Amino acid sequence: MLALDEALNKLAVEAPEKAELVKLRFFCGLTMTEAAAVLGVSQATAERHWSFAKSWLFVELGETGENVELS
Repeated sequence: MLALDEALNKLAVEAPEKAELVKLRFFCGLTMTEAAAVLGVSQATAERHWSFAKSWLFVELGETGENVELS
């Protein structure tokens, strides 16, 4: 979890909206539709942000040897 927090902080610097989407989905348990509404973006945009964020975090966490599953 510590590695995930550090990775999310890095993502927040580069792409704050994408990091916020991860927090809403992963920690708050919101659906994609709910998270999109909170962020004020379309569901399609939220889906693109989610795909990017998952890939970015996979690479970032892979470098630390951590294995966190984001569904």
